[in-house]
Amino acid sequence: MAQPTTSSFKRYGLVGLGFAHLGVSRGVHGTFSVFYVAFIEAFGWSRAAAAGALSLAVITEGLSLPLVGSFTDRLGPRRTLLLGGVTLALGLGFTATVSSLWELYFWLGLVTALGLGLIGMVPHIAILSREFSARRGTALGLAFAGGGFGIMILVPLSQVLISRWGWPTAYVGLAVLAAALVIPPVLLFFPAAPSAAPAARAHGSVNGKDWTVAQALRSLVFWLLFGARVLASMGNQIIVTHQIAYAVDVGFSKLFAASIFGLMGISSIFGRIFFGYLTDRIKGEAAFTWVQVVSVLGIVALLLLKDDSLPELLYAYAIFYGLGQGSRALVLSAISADIFLGRSFGAILGYFTLSIGIGGAMGSWLGGFIHDVTGSYTSAFAIAVLCFIVSVVAVWVTRRMIIAQAKGQEMASCGGR
Repeated sequence: MAQPTTSSFKRYGLVGLGFAHLGVSRGVHGTFSVFYVAFIEAFGWSRAAAAGALSLAVITEGLSLPLVGSFTDRLGPRRTLLLGGVTLALGLGFTATVSSLWELYFWLGLVTALGLGLIGMVPHIAILSREFSARRGTALGLAFAGGGFGIMILVPLSQVLISRWGWPTAYVGLAVLAAALVIPPVLLFFPAAPSAAPAARAHGSVNGKDWTVAQALRSLVFWLLFGARVLASMGNQIIVTHQIAYAVDVGFSKLFAASIFGLMGISSIFGRIFFGYLTDRIKGEAAFTWVQVVSVLGIVALLLLKDDSLPELLYAYAIFYGLGQGSRALVLSAISADIFLGRSFGAILGYFTLSIGIGGAMGSWLGGFIHDVTGSYTSAFAIAVLCFIVSVVAVWVTRRMIIAQAKGQEMASCGGR
């Protein structure tokens, strides 16, 4: 009887590990919008130039994910996550020393972003999707809730550190915190290189097929989901990169704005747990639709905010948009696992999440560019709404294709008898 207890402890410990790592990863990512304002004020860079570093960070993280997925499949989670912890701490630490755009682009846009990719969603989705085939959405939701917790803590904390000691000290603090929260838990739950057995289980896909990377990349279903992820990431990054700058522009203090967006982190925790649970109970496509609906309600509240006389609109934005923040990737990842789970799922998921880098990089830069041209974020935020709507359509089209393919396979099987 001792073995099942140990096994259960480790399985649920892996959910806790995902919670901690995604808290660091998404929390650090969330601080970009705080440091973005600090860089503009400190160096006088244009908004587009400063946002370009964030765009590079997003696309670097995205481009690294196929490699991260392959590492997870072949080298195991332990080595992948430890490498990520070391890389992230170094990137954040050296970002504290930047004095020019190229240094910011290198240490934040390349090194830090690579660290975020190595400890981020790809290895943890792969780990948990294999361990929790029956309650995949719930397990992912609990782990993804760490991202909301990280945003809730690290965004306002970073603003406090910047206000009191300056942005370089704030980055040093983040580096130390990241190393402490990422590396020791990996050593606890992965004390030795894991066996290949968990990765070899292919059950869990909707058709029982053990997909290879090449087969997935030739599938139209893959590319429709990829497009949905691009649009969802693009719309999201338009919003989150420029949310604090927008609030400051309409008259709110930087510290108040950062604190409000900490509330978004709290809302995100509940949203990720709820939508993870919902994904196990209803169609993933329906759950994704509801994620985007509540997100659009939050953006509408933000667009109605014209000055600092109605702070309740900022609260409404934080609550509604927070419910969807992070849940988009969660639900789309659960849908992807339902279809493609197998020996190569980590690598396939890595290619899927390239879409996050592509869409996110476009969104960060586009939001700054539109503001520089028009002097307003209104058009940029409207584009974000359109991205969310089209992504929902793409996901539902994907479902219709899967149903059609399943019927075709069933008819072929009957015809062969």
